[in-house]
Amino acid sequence: MSTQNPALEGSFDQWWDAYGEWFDPQGPSPTGESGIQRLHTPDGRLLYSKRQVNHFHRDLTHPLGQPTLLHEMQAMQALARLGIGVPRVVFGGARKVEGESQALLVTEALDGYESLEDWYARPHAVELRQRVIQQLANTLGRLHRAGWEHGRLSPNNLFLRVIEGRDPKVDIALLGLAQAEHRMTAHSASRHDFEYFKQHHKPMPDEDWKAFVRAYGDVMESDYIR
Repeated sequence: MSTQNPALEGSFDQWWDAYGEWFDPQGPSPTGESGIQRLHTPDGRLLYSKRQVNHFHRDLTHPLGQPTLLHEMQAMQALARLGIGVPRVVFGGARKVEGESQALLVTEALDGYESLEDWYARPHAVELRQRVIQQLANTLGRLHRAGWEHGRLSPNNLFLRVIEGRDPKVDIALLGLAQAEHRMTAHSASRHDFEYFKQHHKPMPDEDWKAFVRAYGDVMESDYIR
């Protein structure tokens, strides 16, 4: 028995049998097996294929558990509808084979993006840092005001792309959405993420963190998410 979105590309068997370079081979854990591979398609795309066995996410909607990758895919699709940057989903699905739950999530690479953690490893002009901070505040404000909590908000799950020019443009994208949850209020969505990000904001300098807190507060109090 399998579950997948018919609008997505290919079939479960096709993607399950596709092997590439192991990017993050996590192996067995108390919550199941998980790993990520890089795949190169004939048309030149770089994809990331996450596969899991007996790995479940439990919440109020699915108290008995739902394949974690289906939950992550649904969160990504919901955020994309809100206009929040996330990787494009190529395929997602789950099936049971001889009592074993198998799940897949295949996404396109974020072309031109790097993690906030890597970006801060290099020096940048103050003006560009201010642009990044403001766009980060705008993106997270949109996320939380829509009631979505990321769950693991940290610089290695926040990605950015700077389009250079006379007036540089900054795009923000979110990864690591396996623990994302939709909450009843913006406050409840924001509370955990803010505290988690506060604890894990390094290597963002304290000066930039304080600037982010001010910008984020302004966005959350405004009537319009920029």
